[in-house]
Amino acid sequence: MYDYQNDPERLYELLFVRMSGNFLCNTLPVESIDWEQEQELEWIEENKWEPLECFPAEDVWELILSATNVSWQFMERNAYALNK
Repeated sequence: MYDYQNDPERLYELLFVRMSGNFLCNTLPVESIDWEQEQELEWIEENKWEPLECFPAEDVWELILSATNVSWQFMERNAYALNK
């Protein structure tokens, strides 16, 4: 199991997995954290949300990454408030 509490990089990767659920029919599995990008893009291609079917998997990956970055920045800026 991954140590999300003590490894911030893994926490960011978990956030990416969770954000994928906003753009895919099925959220990426947690195991995808350790996949090669080619395998991840193949999975994204097979699981794209219907409105995004015409988008290349790379573009959907970029959407997930963008949502992850915005969420991560929000959490960093509001860490004090989140820890209350």
